[in-house]
Amino acid sequence: MWLGKTRNQLGLAAAFAALAGATVVVFALAASPASPSQSTPQADPSSTFAPQKPSATPAPADSPSPTATGYTHFGLLDGVGMTDADWELRKDWLPLAVMFDNSEQAFPHAGLAAADVIYEAFVEGGITRLMAVYWRRDANYLEPIRSARTPFVVWAAELGALFAHAGGPTTENDADAIGQIVRWGVLDLNAFGPIADEYYRNPDRQGPHDLATSTSALREGGVRMGFAGPSPVEPWLFRDAPLEPTAGSPARGIEIDFGVRRSQWQIMQYRWDIPTRTYLRYQYGGPHLDARTGQPLRFATVIAMRAPFEVVDEAGHVLIDQIGSGKATIFTDGLAIDATWKKPGRNARTRFFDATGVEIRFARGPIFIEVIGPASSLLASARGEDLPDLPPYVPSPAFLATPEPEETATTVATPVPTVATATPSTTPRGTASPSPSGAATVAGQPSVKPASPSATVTPPASPEPTR
Repeated sequence: MWLGKTRNQLGLAAAFAALAGATVVVFALAASPASPSQSTPQADPSSTFAPQKPSATPAPADSPSPTATGYTHFGLLDGVGMTDADWELRKDWLPLAVMFDNSEQAFPHAGLAAADVIYEAFVEGGITRLMAVYWRRDANYLEPIRSARTPFVVWAAELGALFAHAGGPTTENDADAIGQIVRWGVLDLNAFGPIADEYYRNPDRQGPHDLATSTSALREGGVRMGFAGPSPVEPWLFRDAPLEPTAGSPARGIEIDFGVRRSQWQIMQYRWDIPTRTYLRYQYGGPHLDARTGQPLRFATVIAMRAPFEVVDEAGHVLIDQIGSGKATIFTDGLAIDATWKKPGRNARTRFFDATGVEIRFARGPIFIEVIGPASSLLASARGEDLPDLPPYVPSPAFLATPEPEETATTVATPVPTVATATPSTTPRGTASPSPSGAATVAGQPSVKPASPSATVTPPASPEPTR
């Protein structure tokens, strides 16, 4: 069910026209290899929360997810066992959903490795955007923060989450993300609103891919806005033991190509890591590493969720048919399981069911949800090493002279970031309105310059993809 009553289908770009075709799902599954030996990961270290401004000091590396044995409390989003002290600290917290850019010039990201759940979905022009959700873990540095889009507003609302973003479109159609945040009562942590001083610009990055903050700063902003828990979210079901091999087809390698063109900004891979029993994420030519800590992004479960989408205006805004039901594939324990997703209403939690109609129990640990179109390709391989090579990451210096514009929020009475005049990008973007460039500053910017990302994991800035 679409969120609105009527809208016109617009064929704005050849990329999206191609993606509106028939479903293309390819499974390349060889004979099942021998079952890997199980490891016993260590429990997460207990953590504390004190509101603070973003810090250049990286957060401690999080150890692999423990089993539930010996625990009485579990993460609301990822089901990981928690100490009594950590549960007492966090039990009244709300989930924190944060918008991240995922275009070429936004790479690499900082802070994704600490997320409990991450959503990825189409936005305009054939690129994707990410929403990372935090509850059990914290990140001292989140970058680059970008603007809201309607599909992500819907997911943030179903989680009852604090929603951190940098503006968003205001439209007269159903892509009106800023208006929906207000009308639906989403707990808004807009970088262009009353808590602007909880965000700042990283001078070492090209704008608008330079907006940074931290989970602690955002939670402090939530306190200032009067947003309080406990969380209303209904957790998914989780399990302690690995699945039997008969539960699914061997799938230690996953490739998702949003655009079926093997463009570097539309293709992602996951490879099963036997010692940690997690899928390691690959993007832009190699392992997806945190820009500050160097940690690889790893997930106990990867979900490929099929959902039709529609381009609804000349700006290229995308809406996803995310209410109702559809097909999904659950990747866990090195196996692929055919599934169905169901979301009966806008505020209902999206849930996943196996072929018999039983709700799926996830492995305890971080979850990545890839929301792909009907014609996006999905390839599963019995062995990760059998996946094709990723396109190499090839940055272009052209972007440096033509920074991409960004949306702004509706006018607010409180101080907002002061901006220099933005130079419109020569690459079509379909953004709703131009806004801050990299010359922008945010009120409350720390006087101490943050440490720049490690050169070993930080590619140079790159251009907007040609679309």
